[in-house]
Amino acid sequence: MGHQLYTREIVEGDKLREGITRGVVKVFNVASAAYGAASGNVIIENRADAPTISHDGVTNINTLEVDDAVEDIAISVIKQASKRTNDTAGDGTTLSAILAYHLYQYAEKTLISERKMTRSEAAREIRSYVPSILSSINARTKSKIDDRNLRGVCEISAGDEGLGALVYDVISHVGEFGGVNVIYTGTSETSVEFVDGVYIEAGAADEMFFNDQTSKESVLREVPVVILGATISRQDEIVPIIEKLHASRAKQVLIFGNVINDALKFLSTLPKPMLDIMVVTPPANAFSNVLEDVALYTQGQVFRGEPKDWEPTMCGSVDSATITRKQTTIIGGKGADSKELKEAIEKIKKQRDSVAPNHRLEYENRIARLTASIANIYVGGNSDTERKETRLRIDDAVCAAKTALTGGVVAGGGVCLRDIGDERKLPYLRLPYYDLLINSDAKPELLKAKYNPGEGYNLLTHESKNMIRANIIDPAIVIREAVINSHSVVAQLITTTRALVFKDRVWE
Repeated sequence: MGHQLYTREIVEGDKLREGITRGVVKVFNVASAAYGAASGNVIIENRADAPTISHDGVTNINTLEVDDAVEDIAISVIKQASKRTNDTAGDGTTLSAILAYHLYQYAEKTLISERKMTRSEAAREIRSYVPSILSSINARTKSKIDDRNLRGVCEISAGDEGLGALVYDVISHVGEFGGVNVIYTGTSETSVEFVDGVYIEAGAADEMFFNDQTSKESVLREVPVVILGATISRQDEIVPIIEKLHASRAKQVLIFGNVINDALKFLSTLPKPMLDIMVVTPPANAFSNVLEDVALYTQGQVFRGEPKDWEPTMCGSVDSATITRKQTTIIGGKGADSKELKEAIEKIKKQRDSVAPNHRLEYENRIARLTASIANIYVGGNSDTERKETRLRIDDAVCAAKTALTGGVVAGGGVCLRDIGDERKLPYLRLPYYDLLINSDAKPELLKAKYNPGEGYNLLTHESKNMIRANIIDPAIVIREAVINSHSVVAQLITTTRALVFKDRVWE
């Protein structure tokens, strides 16, 4: 028999179903509070810090925890779905939670209660909707966006015209492949600095590596860079490298490579005062290219031999590196002004020009990576709460802008899904549009008003407009990912028939 703390009880039947429903409703209540440009904020109590006033969906939903075990499990499952949307699209956390709520209600009331489907049949029905919805989103996507569209995405995602304009200027300067660091400053002003550097679309291999667990990032200064071309999975493989770094008096180290399993666990448990380590795993589809580019920029070597043969002289170096969950920027590489780097860029350009246009993306990505600018946005404010809120808004706008550049845009303000709901006769897709109207204190008659496809309501000017023409738009990838993840999580929730929950839920 297990220890008291690890004893679980089985929850089933009405108690389970009611608990899941309450959890879904609570996530919706928190998510919808800050949904839309005209919505409010959520104030979050912190045990050891000032309260956070947040308009950010990720922050609001991730902070939600409740005492009831079943409710908390349902909340956690929706959090995971929302996180998947955010991880893939950089935005859409709030929409994922709101759409999951409306779909859950539709499944329980319409599919199961009215149409008498079994829970398994209802789950299959829900999953069957996804391909046709995605097809409709693709048909409505404007793939090539202009400067006006980009500004609209920035302003809508930031929820503030001034911050949106700032992010628009930054993204216009650094482009799709440039990096953006958002940094707190002690002043009341928010400012921007552009520097040369390398931006990589890959972040920390594990959140345990962050030396700032509050902001979930690491900033490293004058740091050696280890570049590993072979996979390292065992602790005894990584130990010789760490011992040599420690002997060389390194205090911080940035490792690029595929470090996994026991080797990664070992590194994540090393005390920061001994050696502040960060591990970044480059994207699988560009792994070798990223390692070669980092080696060029830092004047390091890509090491592919036996770990025991590695030497600190093979390290590159950079003046600074900033690593978050999703991105890494390195500035002041030892090879930044080298002849080798300039020659490599020219060689890559010639390779690009020698292949067919549809095969040039790999080379264009490398050129962009090695020549892109890095923007440092220094966030100021009159209080810690104001600085945190500003940073969250800027982070959202940066992610939305890059996603829009990658995957195009669709009509915003809930209109894209609303129109697809009408077309496909899926009424739950229409409801996020009405949530936005309710949050803007729209007049009751607007909730019953007829509309043409593509037409919606400007939440700030209180006018009916064609959304695309009015430049009220959303990144298409965000809408697609929200659909995929909300449908997946609801199909799982409605087919849950038992929950195993801890009896003792007093966590330390």
